[in-house]
Amino acid sequence: MSNFLEKFENELAYQKMSKGEDTGPISRILSNVSILVLVFLLVTLFRAQFYWPALLLLILGFTRFGHWVSIGLLVYFAIIQYWTGVIIMTVYGAVGWLSAWYGMRNIKKNLYSGKVNVDPFEGMVDLLFLLIFQVVFFAAALFTSGILSIIFWVLFGLVTLFEAGRFYHRLASPWRQLHYPLMVRYAAVAGYQAGVAQRENKEFDMEAAINEFAKVIYPDWTEEEIQKFLKTIDEKMNSFADKDNLLAFFKKIKPQIEDKEVDDLLGKVQEHFKKKNPRWVIAEVVEHDYGVDERIKYLYSIIVGQAD
Repeated sequence: MSNFLEKFENELAYQKMSKGEDTGPISRILSNVSILVLVFLLVTLFRAQFYWPALLLLILGFTRFGHWVSIGLLVYFAIIQYWTGVIIMTVYGAVGWLSAWYGMRNIKKNLYSGKVNVDPFEGMVDLLFLLIFQVVFFAAALFTSGILSIIFWVLFGLVTLFEAGRFYHRLASPWRQLHYPLMVRYAAVAGYQAGVAQRENKEFDMEAAINEFAKVIYPDWTEEEIQKFLKTIDEKMNSFADKDNLLAFFKKIKPQIEDKEVDDLLGKVQEHFKKKNPRWVIAEVVEHDYGVDERIKYLYSIIVGQAD
């Protein structure tokens, strides 16, 4: 039975891996690095006049035969003693293997973790365009020389820095990895609910939107589980169950702040917390996946305007 479960787990993980689902941020970043190494390899081969190996890698490198092509070229370069090609191919293979290994590890870890299935980069369509610009500027910088090459290196550096900033924005803390992609999902739910309200000539129903939002987060839950989840959120927010923890966190972050000043602020916040808000749903998810401390950090970020 154990053997069967292991095979089933591997098969499920491979299916997710082939679709690029739930591979995690490390695998995603390494995959981007792998593409840049491939570009460097292709440019190097073209400049060394290895046109057929370069075309073969370019045509088949992204297909299911890609790893066989890579192994074949590695052996070929070793036989003809083209050591530059051997080194770059080895680095390319190593980065690709690491990306796949981290992806599989993340998928298997999340299979039984009970955590919500969320891609930290969900909704970040701009990352694809950034990668395209990176590849173009990187290849151009390698192909050209002189001032033109410097210009392309600068452009490549600027795009890479901007991309690193985007990665940091989503990955800097656990709550960020949930808040931003889940708010993308809520935007889709709210948009649909707004359309329904407009067609039926009714006001936007926040309660219905929150209910559908919870179902999008936990699609495998029953209606009873969803309602219990939402009831827990309402009870916590209406009773301001996080007040003491937030007070302690404010004092930790800003030791010089007066207790009365914090009490006044939290008094104003309390009324806001009683209103239905998708962020309170996300706060419950954050607590479920990462604990109370991370929940308090998230609520603090909402209060000070860091969780937009």
